[in-house]
Amino acid sequence: FQKLIDSSKSTDEIYATDDITVGEKGDVKPGIYDIEVTGGSGNIFGTRKSEDGLYINFVAGAVGNDANYASKIRLILFDGDTLQLQNISKVKFNAVAKEVEPSNELGQGEFIVGRDIKEGTYKLSTNVNLDPQLNNLGWNVTIEDLDSNTSKSQEYNPGNTDVVVKLKKNQVLSINYTGYDESTKADDAKLIFTEYK
Repeated sequence: FQKLIDSSKSTDEIYATDDITVGEKGDVKPGIYDIEVTGGSGNIFGTRKSEDGLYINFVAGAVGNDANYASKIRLILFDGDTLQLQNISKVKFNAVAKEVEPSNELGQGEFIVGRDIKEGTYKLSTNVNLDPQLNNLGWNVTIEDLDSNTSKSQEYNPGNTDVVVKLKKNQVLSINYTGYDESTKADDAKLIFTEYK
């Protein structure tokens, strides 16, 4: 991951006229980015060069979009990956800082255990109101272990609120929010990890 952090390079706004390619000669250098949607709202899909890579599927929109989609999503992009944007017209790639303070509150996107959050066992909660009538809407978490090529998925939603996850160094967390809470902007929605003994 250190190589990816070192090769990250922010971009100006890019019009989504075609697929966005990742590589030395692509639209974006391999790296770790907060993708910022500056025009439109819709889906961010990705095709990984490596078939066992993380699955990319997020909804996002420019600030103030009607659907309350997040405007920024954290993504880890490898050489040869391709992004497909649907109904999103413009994006910027903001390189993530080389040094980050680990946090126990994460938004949407892909995060590295041991860098973005410390390894450990955590009980999940959230700062958004989850609608009990929408039993299956909330947070989806996929824990990807790139060393052993295994993954585990877990949901935290009104129908499943008693959830504990175990995170090991260098695993990647892919976090997706599908809930809807008018009182909280999607950019402020956080999945909260509380240490569990």
